[in-house]
Amino acid sequence: MGSSFVTNIIFANILGRDVFGEYGMVQSTVITISGIAQLATGFTATKYVAEYRVQDKEKTGRIMGLCSGLSSIAAFVAAAVLLLGATWLAFHTLKAPHMREGLMIAAVIVLFSVLNGYQMGALAGLESYRALAVCAVLCGCAVIGIGTVAAWLWGFEGALASMAFGSLLRWYLFHRVMKTETERHGIKVRYDGIWKEREVIYRFALPTAISGFSSMPALWIANAFLVRQQEGYTQMGLYTSAANLKSLVLFLPFLLNNVSMSLLNSQRGAGDEARYRKVFWTNLVFTAGMAMASAALVAASGKWLLRLYGKDFSEGYPVLVVLMGASIFECIALASYQIVQAQGKMWLSFFAIALPRDAMVALLAFLLIPHHGAMGLAISYTAAHATAFVVTVVIISFIGLNTRGGEKNGGLVCDAK
Repeated sequence: MGSSFVTNIIFANILGRDVFGEYGMVQSTVITISGIAQLATGFTATKYVAEYRVQDKEKTGRIMGLCSGLSSIAAFVAAAVLLLGATWLAFHTLKAPHMREGLMIAAVIVLFSVLNGYQMGALAGLESYRALAVCAVLCGCAVIGIGTVAAWLWGFEGALASMAFGSLLRWYLFHRVMKTETERHGIKVRYDGIWKEREVIYRFALPTAISGFSSMPALWIANAFLVRQQEGYTQMGLYTSAANLKSLVLFLPFLLNNVSMSLLNSQRGAGDEARYRKVFWTNLVFTAGMAMASAALVAASGKWLLRLYGKDFSEGYPVLVVLMGASIFECIALASYQIVQAQGKMWLSFFAIALPRDAMVALLAFLLIPHHGAMGLAISYTAAHATAFVVTVVIISFIGLNTRGGEKNGGLVCDAK
């Protein structure tokens, strides 16, 4: 996430606002297809590897094999779909035929992004945070250097090619680290007998993946509404720069919650209810504090920060302010949502949180974008995530904060006392 922030600033200055808007739309397409194709294998691996890696190593190995197999098949299918559909997408949906080659390059990014999603999830479940950090730094430095040169020499396609190289390098490093870490923990990734773990798919992976089937397309459709307006790619450039600064606010809370998700599931597996609650509340307080402080800082210095992308990007300041509000709701909801994930209430999550949130994003975008452009998209995103936050709090008040969930007097209000 940190390297993406820097490379986006570099690309915005080299490409200019309109072409950077096109780059942002391809980014959105990659995120959408990758998010769907991952089939929640990363989240699934994190939860179950953390929960069983000590108590049942054979089960852990089978779950890793199941997630690895699913992600490999899905990665190649998704990349092939984007590669074959690039021409139709560029000509008919995005109304930008010259983006066809860029979308074809993006198929490579999709391939390795899906594979990396599983590997990152498994490493998080193994609590291999140092290895993840080292890989991220190495890849980030390489992409920043190569991306700057590639974008300068070959423009739009060069920027995307550097991202494709970065995703390949990340896959290679994670693959090497996975071998080392599984051996260190005495876990062998197994493909025989993986059907024994099919309940993992039904109870957790499937409903989590279905949530991605709604959230990723909803965001992509909202972005597509924007780029199809008059001066749509200019507006998309403004929105992408503001959203990139939002990622700066999300960076540390997301890292913290990756760690806490593994710890929470580990304590759940051990049945340590006191530490389970302590991890949840500590993470929630730190996440909320970091989100509010970072959002306030970015909003206060937003006009200066937007100038980093180029002199034409300062017009996006109102969009940035609205997205800072979204970042606060998003971070606190993420920390609260850890309980929903830990208890495996993923079908409830889909119907009560994801589906209403995503429908709201698409509907509000359809209504607001024609009149307000990038600001309309920002308002749609913020309103949807604020609503999702409220619903998440209501759900966990019923689930409770014990290791099994849903027991009498286990609600949020009681536990907070």
